[in-house]
Amino acid sequence: MEKDKKRQMRKHNMKLFPICKSLGWDYIFFYTTNFLFLTQVKNISPADVVLIESFYALFGIIMQVPGAFIIEYIGRKKSIVFANILNCMYILMIIFSNNLFNLIIAEILSSLAFGIKDSAEPAILNESIPPSRYKSKIFSRISAKGASGYYILNSISKIIAGFFYDINPYIPITLSLTITIIVTLLSVGFIEPQKNTKIKEIKEFNQIKELKDSLKFTLKSERLKSLILFDSVVVGIISVLATYEISLLEELNISAKYLCTIFAILGIVSGILAKKQEKFHNKYKNKSLSILIGVIGLTIIAAGISGLISRQYRIFIAVIIIAYIIKYAYDSIYQQLIEKYLRNFANEKIDTKIFVIKNFLGSIQSAFIGIIASFLLDRMNTAYCMMILGISTLLFTIVMNKYMKTRVGLKPEEYSKDEIKYDELN
Repeated sequence: MEKDKKRQMRKHNMKLFPICKSLGWDYIFFYTTNFLFLTQVKNISPADVVLIESFYALFGIIMQVPGAFIIEYIGRKKSIVFANILNCMYILMIIFSNNLFNLIIAEILSSLAFGIKDSAEPAILNESIPPSRYKSKIFSRISAKGASGYYILNSISKIIAGFFYDINPYIPITLSLTITIIVTLLSVGFIEPQKNTKIKEIKEFNQIKELKDSLKFTLKSERLKSLILFDSVVVGIISVLATYEISLLEELNISAKYLCTIFAILGIVSGILAKKQEKFHNKYKNKSLSILIGVIGLTIIAAGISGLISRQYRIFIAVIIIAYIIKYAYDSIYQQLIEKYLRNFANEKIDTKIFVIKNFLGSIQSAFIGIIASFLLDRMNTAYCMMILGISTLLFTIVMNKYMKTRVGLKPEEYSKDEIKYDELN
């Protein structure tokens, strides 16, 4: 009887996960128009928009620890529901805010929400897949299906949002709130994979001990240390680019409907290629991450140079769009691969903690890179800022490629026993 319940739980969660990820991986009907909404309706400068996102990352650092405790205390399912409620509150604050302070408060809610979601969602999927030698591939396939759905839905929503924005800037953000409410209701349908016994153990502070043990393991693991360090910087770069890309085209006087259409096409490209991560990995093996981010660095430089030339020769806007297409394609593959690599050799005892540590360090780097990016954008146009960011990305990739060469992408038998002690097949 217990086995039947567990089997039903696994089947149900694996079916529901890609639906929830498709609709709730991030805000639908929000991005692209959110930059225009803040700069044009709320009169926030582009540099301040980047600064606000840095506050999001900064609070993300602080919120990782309470987020981890929330997950451990109330379980994966309730944590995801709670995080989605916070996301609804975030969008409401964006709608009604009238100053920079209110927007920063909103970022606190959003950072806590995604601090929980980014750890609890991969964990609930990981714990819903039966242990087997194919678990990593199953996890990757289900996660990629959800990501692909999100990219496609987000692309369609961006086209619609662009036209609605020209009618009334409040329509797209209201639609985003509606979708977030739907995601909240859907997430109630998850079945908790683990019986929550943590409440009884609060007085013993077992969670603190578990987090300390996980941190020690991560710091000792050369593989995890390399992957998390690499990803934390990439997260910061991608976060800044989300604003830089829109700012560059807005400086070239591209209207809202065309901006949204361009980013919708980029989203479709991401959705299509998100499922190609397994083929990419099989082809490039342990060079996969370096190649992906190296190419992204080149596209950033190309977009920056084209942004300067486009002021006189508008045809070069096409080069910017081509550079964006390549960047989005490679970024979508990267997002799926890094998640897969991090959860390799991880069971239910360690998986959530690994994602918490990853998000914690990612928030530190995002805040640091975001503050520098805001400083640059306040003093020069976006094209120059992108060129600086692109060159920095290439240099970082070269350094990390040498560092990771002997630490990541090895065969299971080539790792030490300590590296794979949480492997479910052990």
